[in-house]
Amino acid sequence: MLVWLVRHAVAADRDEFNGPDEVRPLTDKGRRQFRSFVKWLETQGAPPAVILTSPLVRAVETAEILRKGMGLKKKDVVESVVLGPGAEPRALLEAARQTSAATVALVGHEPDLSAALASFVGGGQFDFDKGFVAAVEFSGDAALGGGRLCRFVGPKLRAAE
Repeated sequence: MLVWLVRHAVAADRDEFNGPDEVRPLTDKGRRQFRSFVKWLETQGAPPAVILTSPLVRAVETAEILRKGMGLKKKDVVESVVLGPGAEPRALLEAARQTSAATVALVGHEPDLSAALASFVGGGQFDFDKGFVAAVEFSGDAALGGGRLCRFVGPKLRAAE
């Protein structure tokens, strides 16, 4: 199984947004930047068959851009509170396993995704910038500590190539 951990793209600044954090949207720049990045990701093979996303607006919008870029159907995107703020690595891995998909994307938030990535690969320190994707491969039973990091890249790194 291949698990993509995807941090939501650039969202409105929380100090400048007048509304609850749960409905804070992506910025126009964040949408454009992530859309361009997804075009590149689509050429890298092993696209997700299923996308699980946090129910927060910025994550749902990111998942929708990913869905369209990967040519998936709306039914292939599922909102899950498991991916909301405070997500636990074990719960994220279990949610991915339950999809039975060979490749699944999990769209969420920091610091949860950094903690999940470290748990998935057996340690390390990671810092997910907005729009970053980490691809972790599991062979056999997907278990915490049993993953291999295949890719850790984001829109800004991709633009620097």
